[in-house]
Amino acid sequence: MSEDTVKKTGHTRWFISSLLSSMIILNYFDRVAISVAAPAIQDSFHLTATELGIVFSIYTYSYTIMQIPVGSLLDKFGVAWVTRVGMFIWSLLTISMAFLQGKLLLYIVRFLIGIMSASAFPAASKATSLWFPPKERGLPNSLFDSAAKFSNVIGAPLVAFLITKFDWRTAFLSIGIINVLFTLLFWWYYEKPEKHKRVSDDELNYIQENNVGANDEQENKLLYTLKVLFTNRKVWGLMIGFTGYGYTFNLLLTWLPTFFKEKYGMDIMSSGLLTAVPWLIASISGILVGGWLVDYLIKRGYKNQKVYRIIIVIGLCLGFVFLGSIFTDNVVIAMVCISVGLAGISATAPIGWSISSEIAPTGSISLLSSIVNLANNLFGGIIATALTGYLVDKTGSFDLSFIVAGFVLLLGLIFYIYVLGDIKQIKVPQNKK
Repeated sequence: MSEDTVKKTGHTRWFISSLLSSMIILNYFDRVAISVAAPAIQDSFHLTATELGIVFSIYTYSYTIMQIPVGSLLDKFGVAWVTRVGMFIWSLLTISMAFLQGKLLLYIVRFLIGIMSASAFPAASKATSLWFPPKERGLPNSLFDSAAKFSNVIGAPLVAFLITKFDWRTAFLSIGIINVLFTLLFWWYYEKPEKHKRVSDDELNYIQENNVGANDEQENKLLYTLKVLFTNRKVWGLMIGFTGYGYTFNLLLTWLPTFFKEKYGMDIMSSGLLTAVPWLIASISGILVGGWLVDYLIKRGYKNQKVYRIIIVIGLCLGFVFLGSIFTDNVVIAMVCISVGLAGISATAPIGWSISSEIAPTGSISLLSSIVNLANNLFGGIIATALTGYLVDKTGSFDLSFIVAGFVLLLGLIFYIYVLGDIKQIKVPQNKK
């Protein structure tokens, strides 16, 4: 059966893609909520900017620590069960946020939420590699990656409204309830292709015939595979390259509403609405450029490596435009600069996930995706969020924090160009011990 015929009769893989994207949106609702609610939480718990930075980053400490363990669990037990359990527990913990009293409990719950939500991106990356052949992965990768940005478009105004109308505790209670309902949907619908009851024989054959590289079986022990990966140049090129995007992304994800509030004197509702604009543009850019355009060019016969490299270079260079926001007192100009910068780096993010799937050793897609996400969250989630709070306390502005992000962006560009090398699968020799 031809590919065009299958596209007309088989749609289950695209329903799976929509399910994964929805999962990422809800996973990021929690981060959006803590970002938008930050001023209210800061007042409620009497936190300094440095302590607020800890609230942001302590989630990422546990999230980052869990990346390699959860990647191994996903490769061993599969996406379905690991994700179901994680989603159910993180939903309950999100609900518990509405009832917290005291800084210590706030820190503990944020730490536990990070542990339970750690599987989201590696799971989405692995599931996409199982359900989609390489030439089709650009768009589904861009959909789940852009879902992280789009969560701000929906979540920021929603949380701002709930805080303004009620309070920040109501916002977390509402998000937690939504997460519980979605967990039930995911539990019912998700499975890998050969076990899914709703995939047609034609679509399953198409996926399996064109996706021979997406082996789901581990071939070596975890520690041996980790040793091979961490001594491989390609892995470091991808890790640090992706971090160039991730540092700026995480800084803006957590601090952008506070940036608008502090620099331009905006209230929570206004800063929440204004925050949604750059994230909407970033979402569109990720899908159209990092997804559709990449797939279109590869299907037209252009080599994937050339397509990836060109978009990465252009996208990361456009990313530097966000620095213009610290040199203007006009909020509209600042928003435009941040929007252009976010759109640029967001176009490169889906490519990072595609490269991860393509160079991952057999049976180690989740593990490599987790390693990349570990680096991204170590530098972007932990260092970016905590360092920003510290620098704001010390300098009284966001200027130096944004300049540091620009330096990390440059470093990522250098690693993508000069360290990553050819996009070829990493071979792990059989461990004979």
